[in-house]
Amino acid sequence: MPFVRRYKEMKTDLKALYKDIVKELQNEKELNIVEEKNGEVNNVPFMSVTATRSSIPKMLMGSLREVTVTITGKPEDYLIELHTGAWLSNLVMPYASASIILGPAVGAVAGGTAGLIAIEYGRKLKNRIKELVKNHSKSDYSSEKVETFMS
Repeated sequence: MPFVRRYKEMKTDLKALYKDIVKELQNEKELNIVEEKNGEVNNVPFMSVTATRSSIPKMLMGSLREVTVTITGKPEDYLIELHTGAWLSNLVMPYASASIILGPAVGAVAGGTAGLIAIEYGRKLKNRIKELVKNHSKSDYSSEKVETFMS
């Protein structure tokens, strides 16, 4: 699921931020960096990194498959997009009806715990990126300077 956050007036060192995001992905033993892009589109700088899972997990459905993080813009106004993909995420999950009738917790137990892995990793990485933005910005982090888009 894509997650996009816009930062304004933060004076962020985007290259240092990008390097630390790459380090975060490299520190995850299950992930391998497979692609890095750096350039401009319509005179707007961007940096992107994609990491994929190094092995096929035992519990396939819902397990983390890949992660892509893209930074687009300039230190005063930029976007960070985070996308996590899950194995077989485009299929209807078995026990989905149990989730609707009995609640999400019971549905997750009925379907196995693998359904939460990609979602949990995305949440963890999103929070870590927020901390890295704070560390690499000259201005204080505040809700007025951040806009979040979810699809």
